Parts: sequence; structure tokens; C-alpha cells
Amino acid sequence: MADQTVFVQTMGCDKNTVDSENMVGGLLQRGYALTDDPSEASLIIVNTCCFIEAAKKQSIEMIFDLLPYRTHPEENCQTFVVAGCMAQRYAEELKAELPEVDYFIGVNQIDDLPDIIQNKEDGKIYTSAQIRQESEKRYVKKGQTTEYLKISEGCDNHCTYCAIPNIRGRHRSRSPETILKEAQTLYDSGVRELILVAQNLTQYGVDLNRDYDLADLLDELAGRIPFTWIRLLYMYPEGIDEKLLDVINRHDNICPYFDMPIQHTEDKILHRMGRRIDKKEIYGKVNLIRKKCPDAVLRTTVIAGFPGESEAQFDAMLQTLGELKFERLGAFAYSQEEGTPAAEMPDQIDEDVKEERIRRIYEQQEAISTQWSTRWIDQEMTVLIDEIDENGIAIGRTWGDAPEIDGDVIIETSQPKPGHFYRVKIVDAIGFDLIGEVINESTK
Repeated sequence: MADQTVFVQTMGCDKNTVDSENMVGGLLQRGYALTDDPSEASLIIVNTCCFIEAAKKQSIEMIFDLLPYRTHPEENCQTFVVAGCMAQRYAEELKAELPEVDYFIGVNQIDDLPDIIQNKEDGKIYTSAQIRQESEKRYVKKGQTTEYLKISEGCDNHCTYCAIPNIRGRHRSRSPETILKEAQTLYDSGVRELILVAQNLTQYGVDLNRDYDLADLLDELAGRIPFTWIRLLYMYPEGIDEKLLDVINRHDNICPYFDMPIQHTEDKILHRMGRRIDKKEIYGKVNLIRKKCPDAVLRTTVIAGFPGESEAQFDAMLQTLGELKFERLGAFAYSQEEGTPAAEMPDQIDEDVKEERIRRIYEQQEAISTQWSTRWIDQEMTVLIDEIDENGIAIGRTWGDAPEIDGDVIIETSQPKPGHFYRVKIVDAIGFDLIGEVINESTK
């Protein structure tokens, strides 16, 4: 075991995963070794999330689970770090409650972490509103087929329910040159599914002082680097236009997969949420995508139980979702986040009502997703194998499924290799998942 060994636990979203990989990359350059066993680590980092109340609780629980490795005298851990969103937002409160933690490091200081630890700097809290510079220290685990690439940071939308602008700051785009360089490095390391992420992908480029947007970036990326799949996550619908759709159609390695969070469909609720689109425009965007990209898979998220949401407004949203038929959908109960305008709004909804509305959304959505799945029975699809489970069953995904949030393709009758693409015949559909049989390994 190396004298300097780091264990990192990442909570929350895929953007946090990228931040953790940048932290690890900086530490490896300073001589640390990475371990997946916290009992071996001299340094333990919990990269936290506080997007909603449930995420805060999960992050706190993880901190308490791992702290004994620091506090017990027989353990190896000499330094314990709480990093990321909770450290950025609640460092003073956490310091008072968790004196055992050595450092609290915010989202804009994660690249400074190796210096802070190496120099054993006085003080526990390192958070700043200063914009973090682009890092080129990222660590990517050997053999990774799928990786995320963050193209911008922060958000300017200021939706009334969301604390992200308070945590991660204003929107700022990374330069195209830096993105393309990192993408090439990922491809050279063996990555074949590249997933572009940001708080809002379609806002990319507005701050670059040049005539360059998401469509231009995609055109250059897909044309220059032969990833098998390029996937896009989190596109606000108002930024989806014909130029972007034309680029997606032009490149067969860009998945026609649209993760387009609308959060609601009713104009009064959308206005109270601070969203910049109305119901008519939502219909217009969905129809435009389906017209320009007939094979598109659309994913959205909606919030149930936003303050003041009446039963009639919820029923109208449910009816609209039934008409729009998003192939993939996530539904969340509204979470009252401190420091946000919505938290102070009157007419907060009872938790039991929220959960009942969530149940009704998913009950309807299962039928919609099943309808999409059954259309593929007896057809061939390209499938990326993610893992072989403990029963020897292969679990994979189609181009219409993002990792961990969408359905799976289950293959029982052969032993394909994880990280490889295969042509698969779909023989059945169960709920959100497909059942398939391998035909041969894809040449792509």
C-alpha cells in the first residue's frame, strides 16, 4: 500500500463525477495512488451533492459512514475532505457539526486540493465565488468505454426552485479548443461513448464572444473524432433549433437522444417556476424534433407538487404528457430548497399529495415506454454492454438509453464483453427493458 493513497466517494450527478476525476488526476500527479477500499486510504474525499434535500441527506450519511476511518486511531486515514456542492454552500455549518473533517473545499477550489493538502494549510474552509479555471489533470479509469465531458459550468436561468446558480455560479462555456482536446484524449484512452453534460447544453457558446454554438461544437466534434456514440444530456427546449437538429442528422455518431427537461406543461406553473417557455412552445419543440429526427428518443423530467399546483393543473399536465409521449421520463416531487424563491411561496403541497401525483405519472409513463419498447421486437439494434451481473447475464443499452437513468437490454444466452458494441436481435420487451440475443459484434 502506498504511503499516499486516496479514496474518493462521488455523490450526485455526472458533473460531480467529472469534478472527482479532476481531483484524482491532480493527486496522482503528486504521487498519490488511487484505491477503491477506504480502509487503505491515507486521504478520503467525499464529493458531495446538495441539489435537493434527499441528496443532502445521502451526502451527510456517506460522510458519517466514512468518518470512522479518520477518527479511529488504528485506521490509515490521515486527512478527510468534504468537497463539492455542500462544502461550497454549507461549509461554516458543516465545520461546526463535523470538527473531525480536515478540509471543506468548494466547487471552485477542487483544483487547489493537492496544494492545500500538501502544504497542510491552516484553516479548514476553502470556498470562493471566483470562477474555476479549466483543468487538464483529469484521471480516466483504464478500460472505460463511456465517459462524461463537461462543456460548461454554472447556470444563468435562475429557476425559482433551483439552488444551482447559488452554488456553481453564472454560466460560462469552456473553449472549443479545450473541449476538443479533452475529447481526443478520452478517445485515445479507449472511450467510445462520449456524453456531453452541462446545466444547459443549449446555452453553450453565448458567452464566448464569437459566432459559435452547440451545433458548431457538435459538428466539429463528431466530424473530427470517431466516437461510436455522442450523447447529449440536459438541453433546455428553447435552445433546440433547426440548425442543431440538422447537425445531429448529419452525423450518424450523434445519438438522436434528446434529454429535454420541461419540468411542467401548464403556463401558470411554468411562469411561477421561472421557466422561459410556455405550453405551446413545448408542443412546438417536440413536433419539430419528431419531424426533423423521426427516430428520436425524447427524455424529459417533470416536477409534481410545485407550490400552488392545483389538482386541475396536475391533471392537465398528465394529459399533456400522455399526448406528447416522451419515450423516457423522470418525475420528482418538489423539494423545498432553502434560499430559493419557491421555498417562500404560499400554498406548499402536502408530501402525500406529491407522492400520489408521482405514482400517477409513472403509471401512465410505463405504458408509453412499453409501447416504444415493443416496436423493436424482432428488429436488430446496436447495443453497448455495460456489465455482466452476478448471474452471468449481460446488461447493455441502446443509443436510446443513457446510463443509469433509462432502460436496459438484457441478454441471457451468450457472453458478450463489457465495453463492446454488438448487433442484437430484440426478442421481447418487459416494462422499460428489452430482451435480446447477440447476432455478432459490431464493427463500429
